[in-house]
Amino acid sequence: MPRRNPIPVEGEYYHVYNRGALRLPLFLDDSLYDMFLDLVSYYSELYKITVTAICLMPNHFHLMLRIEERGELPLFMQSVCCTFSRRVNTLNGRTGTIYEGRYHAKHVLDDSYFKQLSRYIHLNPVRAQLVEHPADWKYSNFAESVGYRFRIQAAHSLVTDVFGGQRQYAEFVLTDKGYGTIENVHSLNDLAEMKLK
Repeated sequence: MPRRNPIPVEGEYYHVYNRGALRLPLFLDDSLYDMFLDLVSYYSELYKITVTAICLMPNHFHLMLRIEERGELPLFMQSVCCTFSRRVNTLNGRTGTIYEGRYHAKHVLDDSYFKQLSRYIHLNPVRAQLVEHPADWKYSNFAESVGYRFRIQAAHSLVTDVFGGQRQYAEFVLTDKGYGTIENVHSLNDLAEMKLK
């Protein structure tokens, strides 16, 4: 039986992610990363979705999103993923899916999960040994969140305000120190499952 994503609730946060079919790369060059970012920016406005954290990796992506009033998460993801897939297939003269399957959406159920998830997303390129510092990865909004760069459009302050500002968030991410434990067992299991992705 296929997995069902939660029914999105206005005002709530969700972690949305997917990876390439057979774990193959989704983003073969800089232009494809930029194309995906442009699609996220365009469709988030159209479907009333606020992007708070984003990280595109060579073979997968992570988005932390807030659903605004009358926001449409399924339509947003369908539009981003299908448009990107069609364009990639056209560029490469091929057909078929480029994804492992349908995207996954996890409801961010508490503040502790929110904090751990934002760090998890922004440390992805460091853990994958693509860069030494999360601000060096061009396809994550960590650098924007802490005021180092102004390229990726997102509501960066929705993350940093939870920590008391940009400096405090940078310290949290860079020292990998915890802000309490995750008490919700579903959130804990979700984060553990994501580390296998």
